[in-house]
Amino acid sequence: MELLDKLKRFFDLSSFRPGQEEVVRTMLKGRDALVVMPTGGGKSLCYQLPALIREGTALVVSPLIALMKDQVDVLQKRGIAASFINSTISWAQQKQVLKKLEAGDLKLLYVAPERFRQKEFLQSLSVSRISFVAIDEAHCISQWGHDFRPDYLRLGKILKNKGPYQILAATATATESVISDIISSLYLPNCRQFVTGFYRNNLQLKVVHCSNKKEKEGALVFALAEEKLPAIVYCATRKAVDEVVTLLKDQGHPVSGYHAGMEDETRNRVQERFMTGRSEIIVATNAFGMGIDKLDIRQVIHHQFPGSIESYYQEIGRAGRDGEKSICTLLFSMGDNYIQEFFVDMNYPLPEAVLNVFDFLKNTGKDYLGVGNNEICEMISSVQSAGQAGIIIKMLERAGFLERLYAGMRLCFVAAGPGNPRGPVQKKIFDVVAKIAGSKGKKVSINTLTKAADLERPALLRGLRLLSEDGLITYIPPTRGRDLKIVRPQATFEELKIDFELLEKRKQSDLKKLKEMVTYGYFGGCRWDFLLSYFGDDSATDQCGSCDNCIQRKLKRTDTNKEEEKTTILKILSCAARMQGRFGRTRVAQVLTGAARKWITSQGMNRLSTYGLLSNFTQEEVLDFIDQLDRQGCFVRQGDHLYPTIALSKKGIKVMKKEEEAFVNLPEIEKPVRTFAEVATDFSPELYELLRQKREEFGTAEGIPLFLIASNRTLKEMAASAPKSMAELLQVHGIGPAKIEKYGQDFLDVILKYCDTVN
Repeated sequence: MELLDKLKRFFDLSSFRPGQEEVVRTMLKGRDALVVMPTGGGKSLCYQLPALIREGTALVVSPLIALMKDQVDVLQKRGIAASFINSTISWAQQKQVLKKLEAGDLKLLYVAPERFRQKEFLQSLSVSRISFVAIDEAHCISQWGHDFRPDYLRLGKILKNKGPYQILAATATATESVISDIISSLYLPNCRQFVTGFYRNNLQLKVVHCSNKKEKEGALVFALAEEKLPAIVYCATRKAVDEVVTLLKDQGHPVSGYHAGMEDETRNRVQERFMTGRSEIIVATNAFGMGIDKLDIRQVIHHQFPGSIESYYQEIGRAGRDGEKSICTLLFSMGDNYIQEFFVDMNYPLPEAVLNVFDFLKNTGKDYLGVGNNEICEMISSVQSAGQAGIIIKMLERAGFLERLYAGMRLCFVAAGPGNPRGPVQKKIFDVVAKIAGSKGKKVSINTLTKAADLERPALLRGLRLLSEDGLITYIPPTRGRDLKIVRPQATFEELKIDFELLEKRKQSDLKKLKEMVTYGYFGGCRWDFLLSYFGDDSATDQCGSCDNCIQRKLKRTDTNKEEEKTTILKILSCAARMQGRFGRTRVAQVLTGAARKWITSQGMNRLSTYGLLSNFTQEEVLDFIDQLDRQGCFVRQGDHLYPTIALSKKGIKVMKKEEEAFVNLPEIEKPVRTFAEVATDFSPELYELLRQKREEFGTAEGIPLFLIASNRTLKEMAASAPKSMAELLQVHGIGPAKIEKYGQDFLDVILKYCDTVN
């Protein structure tokens, strides 16, 4: 009861969510804990409440600046002493926060993992009373996690040496291997593990297969036309974000775009518009979403699929955090796989490229360099893109060869000239420049000048600019991007000991994760079952009732003849079996509909007994039947994951042998009812003979039985009604869209020519 009283007092809540209370009690007992709890499950309360009860300051490590600010703002409004340190606040503000930490005036302090590089922060940490350390987004620690960050990897050793501290590691997504990696990296062999249910019954999962860009655009517009807003549309690239924003704006939607290529101010404005409801749709790369606490998102649509199940689950988890029904739609196209494979290739450059960049930087002979990723890419042919150049720079930094100079660490050139500055602030800056750089000048960091002048960074930069305009100093601002400091200029490449074997293992791990994402797109069973099983959740079920596959099973079937349905299934499975797993679903459908394709005759598929057996359906209809059977587990996919072939699964074989059941929803086709007697007694024998000759020509050319082209009844009905157009020809028994496409014009030419001769 006492704990519930604390919960009510601090957060105005009368009960815990599943799993929270046990975690809180574990923290209060002083034990380490690892918490895997889905987005929206209440991970933050698991460390916030113990922080308020325990003596000292809880240190919260988070990679998300937006999350820090949001949580600190909420805590401060509740009268809780909380603060954060990150790159958005000045050095003077950081010093004030550190003083509060040392004085014990804070209950929670949020910091980024990069903060543990700074001596001033580590010094303050050593003289402060830390109640425990909470590490949010802990999957970033794992080398096999979907968002690996090297600064996280250093945390375990630093915290062990500085403390040791009690630790709570929290994440929304972690497989068993990632959990093991987190425990090992943080030195938590005896921690308690809490893995709560990943299943969220208010999220409906849906996959829409799109064969081209036009289909995908249509599916996206259709999904948003149902007005399930607010919505997030995720894209894999900045270019795709811009294209989708243009498309939706043309449709009249209130939409904004968001990606890492935008200026910070623009991104902040876009985010604010979405959070306040002024823009109901945001189209974004994965740069948007983590730490965004918007409860009423009704749709998350993936315009392109992400590189892993972990990323996908993280992103769909932003929908429906208020518990209301929300839809998560994946617009699935295998063409998008190329994008993700490209990203993987860029993340793991060849050793040759790393060596070439190392040699280039070392041979400049400079300790400080202002060189951009684009410049490196243009000068070194083995570097495939500017993005890959950035990855290589990070690798060389982790190896200890160089240091990237962030924001205030970037170098400017200053030199003092003669003259008298205006005002006390400018004089203060002038004196600092004269003391540090003198008249000859020197490259120094912005941070160095800020600390020496004891000013806020904006005031310093403004003063430097004004002094330069007055001709009192020489001031050359830092180059755009990050400067580099070579810290081991004498090192050889071998001495860096970059583990390329480990990097290759990580690359293969990422490619495996990508294949699992593709498997999800094609999966024929319960989608929640797939996700839960992936994360090792014991609550997995094979019938969730809230994904497209499970809903499809429950759909009321059309009033078709049960025997016709069974026969159609057997024809499809028999055809797939005879094609021996050598072809994909589209080609299986083409054979079944009797399509006239060169590959069919060259491969001898026209001689299969199943060729044309479903010619009374369109190719699109047969593809839908195949997909329905696929969702019921009748097929397995083989070969190249980009262009998979299909073969019968164990279940498919059993269904074909009538040992198990499956179903397909056949379309209802309304056609004029004619009796055989009407057709058989009222037709032109001359026209019938001409049509028979044309049919024989087709059969000889394609090497297929004549009845697969058209039955005698069909020819007699054509000879009786003498259709004058494709629309009229389509009304003839046995003539569907597939046969119209293949033979329609030739049959029509025969009929029209005959009619001209007799009239």
